[in-house]
Amino acid sequence: MNLSPVFLMKFKNTVERILHVPGNYKGGVLEMAVVLDHNVSRETMQDFVPQLLKSLKMHSEIFRNVRLNLVHWEDTEEIFNQVIPMSMAGMSSCYENYDCQCRCKDLKKLMQYLKVFQARAKLIILVTDGANEEGSVESMKTAMLPFLDKKLMQIVIGEELVIRYR
Repeated sequence: MNLSPVFLMKFKNTVERILHVPGNYKGGVLEMAVVLDHNVSRETMQDFVPQLLKSLKMHSEIFRNVRLNLVHWEDTEEIFNQVIPMSMAGMSSCYENYDCQCRCKDLKKLMQYLKVFQARAKLIILVTDGANEEGSVESMKTAMLPFLDKKLMQIVIGEELVIRYR
């Protein structure tokens, strides 16, 4: 999967918008989270995520030293965190235990998990197929408050790539 220059430009602009929200990132080591929805195939994730992270590293000096939390969202109740160097997320060994499980999941539960365990992250990228939007959008938005409201970006992988922010 090749990422188009237009998509990369939108992605970088959205990242900059998130980081420059008043009160978000003030310098130092950036802590960020990438949420991997296990509805997306292993091959797609293994190809897509390293390209995203590489584009961030090339974009700004901020991303040269990052504390990366890789959050695996397997099921509504099965969410686990893996803290790895950003360069490690670009290697195929990072995705050895990744298995695709097409299940309908609750975004509200994910937001509650992220609010508790990833509240320190200044940037949260959710890579999903978009098929897990069980429940209402309003309940998801209230679950995001107050910590995730302006930090979360969704990238929906389908026939075309879509970036959702707020």
